[in-house]
Amino acid sequence: MSKESLHDQDVLNGLCEIISDPAIVLDADGVFVDVIHNAHNGALFFKDPETLLGTDLWDIFSTAQADQFYAIIEDVLETGEQQHFEYQLSLDHGDRHFEARVTPVGGDDVGRVLWLAEDITQRKRRREKQTLIERVLEVSPVGIVVVERSGRITLANDRAEELLGLEREKITQRRYNQPVWDIYHEDGTPIPDSEHPVTQVLESGEPVFGFEHWIELEDGSERWLSSNAAPILGDDGTVERVVVGLDDATRLKQREEQLEWLVGTETLADVGGWELDLETGLIEGTAGMKRLYGTPEYNPTLEEAIKQYHPNDRAAVRDAIETCRETGEPMELEARRQTADETERWFRLRAEKTVRDGTPKLRGIVRDITQDKEREQRLMVMSRILRHNIRNKLTVIRGNSRLLKEELGSSDFSVDAASGHIDRIENASKELDSLAERARTFDRAIERDLRSGTLHLEQALTDIRDDLTAQHSEATIEVAPTDVEVSGDRMAIDLILEVLVENALEYSDLPDPTVKLTAEETPMGQVTVSVDTDGSAIPDMERNVLDSETEGPVAHSRGLGLWAVTWLVRRLGGSVTIDEDHDGETRVELVFPLAQSE
Repeated sequence: MSKESLHDQDVLNGLCEIISDPAIVLDADGVFVDVIHNAHNGALFFKDPETLLGTDLWDIFSTAQADQFYAIIEDVLETGEQQHFEYQLSLDHGDRHFEARVTPVGGDDVGRVLWLAEDITQRKRRREKQTLIERVLEVSPVGIVVVERSGRITLANDRAEELLGLEREKITQRRYNQPVWDIYHEDGTPIPDSEHPVTQVLESGEPVFGFEHWIELEDGSERWLSSNAAPILGDDGTVERVVVGLDDATRLKQREEQLEWLVGTETLADVGGWELDLETGLIEGTAGMKRLYGTPEYNPTLEEAIKQYHPNDRAAVRDAIETCRETGEPMELEARRQTADETERWFRLRAEKTVRDGTPKLRGIVRDITQDKEREQRLMVMSRILRHNIRNKLTVIRGNSRLLKEELGSSDFSVDAASGHIDRIENASKELDSLAERARTFDRAIERDLRSGTLHLEQALTDIRDDLTAQHSEATIEVAPTDVEVSGDRMAIDLILEVLVENALEYSDLPDPTVKLTAEETPMGQVTVSVDTDGSAIPDMERNVLDSETEGPVAHSRGLGLWAVTWLVRRLGGSVTIDEDHDGETRVELVFPLAQSE
């Protein structure tokens, strides 16, 4: 062997030692005639290389695959050109993929090929995974962009193009924090770089979810986006890039704004919505229903809901619902209902029959019309009382004016008689003026915000005692010590107490009546104020005002006062009752909300 051939052999041996892919030499019959391998590239075809020598393709591979490989060897030997191709082997531990390079060796008359095989299974799988990821990105309903640590955007899918209103080439020419993006908080202030979700991820290494903002697109329109940003970490644990998912939140934001508007409208209009499932008998109420009825939840059965209405109105409510259910005709009626704080209020109910998701339902609204009812009642009562009193006083004034005129023209003129007519005219005028002033006082009180404010009751009761004792020197008014406070308007509560004590003194048939005023907190978190009077009872006609709260024939100024008491107490969230058999005394009992401690 020449030195040159020795040199070539040395080179070949060196190549065999460093080559990472095993190689074989096959002859024209497909017989393995040589194996080129080392400790680095392991077994060939997952077999011991020495066992391959002398065997042929059909000994190692399936017939179909051996035939395929043999055809390639024939083609390479015939054309003298190298061939590249991929093939797959099904082994006991799974499928493996190979890339083969086959080239002729040994000259034209030797008829051998060199087969260099590379295991590309991992590369193949990475390529397949990459293809899958790319396909997922393209069909994703979420816009996806990838931001490098440098801030440059390197990837954007089709959905990102749609959401950002830019072509992919323009997106990937930008950095995520360039001012040109025009991103804003809800109040319209620009989002600083430090608050950007990508910045937060790059700095903390933690994902950011649900970051809502809006952007101004190139066409001048606005779009709400919800962004989720997550880090991709390198081997050293640092953030290499950030993946950002963008979702169009414009419609959701519009629905939220519409819902806020509807809730606000419910509140302003004292309206609540409800839906009755005609198959289950369950009612579902909106936030407005909960607010109107003063409950944290409103999901009663139909019968539970009906029982909350006034006994005299339950039949009408049940009949209206049944008629609407059976005929499909819309229902509308007015009824009284007790709320969670045990106050009675008037409501107008409207509903119609509908079908949702194949289930028949009644869907309707409830509106609090208590103030409308009270205003209507006040107009009727005041009209009756004022008309009655004005007519009576004018009759007195006209009659005494006529008598005075006759007296002045009489030859038997009497100064005393004329003075008597003048006094009666003057008294009637003063009573009319007093009645008008009281009506104005009641109107001013009833239109105030009666639920606001806090009042120390002992001070209020003491002030009432001092004022009325000065007007009724023969009476005794006693105030029991108390430290309770009530929630409500001072003017309204003073007026209520003044009317009740004043009426108690005027109705008493004793020359020196006694009125006892007490106030105490109840276990239910309320305050009870008692007005106890000795002597005769309150007349039936006026007692009915306190008992029934229905418009009746009371037609004098004291009756107006009792009506004002019922209106004001109800508006304060309280109640008023009368007990004539309380240890030989007449007791009027008021219940007020207890002041809430801060």
